[in-house]
Amino acid sequence: MDLEFIPVFIERKEDSFDFPRVIIDAVKGSGDELRDNDVLAVSSKFISMAKGMLIDLNKVEVSEKAERLAEKLRMDQRIAELVIREADAILGGVPGFALALKNGVIAPNAGIDKSNAPAGYAILYSKDPFGDAEVLRKKILQELGKRVGIVVTDSRLMPLRMGTTGIAIAVAGFEPLKDERGHKDLFGNILRVTRRALADQIAAGVQLLMGEADESCPVVIVRAANGAPWSLTDKPMSAADMTVPPDQCIYMRGLPERNFKF
Repeated sequence: MDLEFIPVFIERKEDSFDFPRVIIDAVKGSGDELRDNDVLAVSSKFISMAKGMLIDLNKVEVSEKAERLAEKLRMDQRIAELVIREADAILGGVPGFALALKNGVIAPNAGIDKSNAPAGYAILYSKDPFGDAEVLRKKILQELGKRVGIVVTDSRLMPLRMGTTGIAIAVAGFEPLKDERGHKDLFGNILRVTRRALADQIAAGVQLLMGEADESCPVVIVRAANGAPWSLTDKPMSAADMTVPPDQCIYMRGLPERNFKF
């Protein structure tokens, strides 16, 4: 199996826009074209910008609860307010950051970010990243006649590791996991619990091209030759297809206290 990662460069945008149209036009102008069974990786920030999720911090009204969180974690009160609004749960934190649960993913500040945003603004996650991915998949099928997978990506700090890596926020059109249970390892042992997180593995790979600074590469085509490890599907996808509940997570279950008080 050979994998190819093809960058698609798009100029910076600051206003809301039709992201499927912009992506399709950018792919057409890239000198390459989409093929059946490709996976198209798209930056979550790119979609957030398209959906108008850019927030003017000077217009954020801070609640008393946000003031308490900001005081406890020594963070910007406006960011604290946005975290409270966006997070499914707040698990804890360190100075400057709240550790939050968002769409089944543990994310500092619930994924709210001020990098690659105009000064004085913050970017939130799209309200429905799985829906966004499905819209893009169907638009490509309708306009280009190609069956592809979509993965919406973000960068993330990993526990006890220095630096960021890629993670899948949402998918459409392909199975995000490959079940290896029942297969044998090199020594003939039967695998009992192993499932490969294909969407996260793809997200980590494309991060090499998307970068974190001024690369202007929010889209990457991932192409497999001689057999792709992923399988395309038309079934609707949700967070339940690629996450586990906190009480089944080895890391979350190991935390002594998950009810963060502020």
